[in-house]
Amino acid sequence: MEGDEEKSGDFYAVLGLKKEGSMAELKNAYKKLAMKWHPDKCPASGNKIRMDKAKEKFQEIQKAYSVLSDSNKRFLYDVGVYDKDDEEDEEGMGDFIGEIAQMMSQSKPSVSH
Repeated sequence: MEGDEEKSGDFYAVLGLKKEGSMAELKNAYKKLAMKWHPDKCPASGNKIRMDKAKEKFQEIQKAYSVLSDSNKRFLYDVGVYDKDDEEDEEGMGDFIGEIAQMMSQSKPSVSH
């Protein structure tokens, strides 16, 4: 299906959420989908093709949740600079930008009159 391929790149679409979704909505969507697609719980037992599809879908759900449940990664994803390949590269640009964003969120703007 063409729509499924398009959705797989969008973590919000994978979990069936809007970008403005709360952390509670994120957790609920994750739990619901994880139970539905978990390879051990999926009703496709014995059918290799369906089991492989369930495993692939479950991993996609896991990845989407791991990014969207981490505030720094979610911020980077939302602004379009999250690099999926940075997961293995501890010194990646995404980490640097995440640290800068975290420092900026902790600083208070100075108001001069």
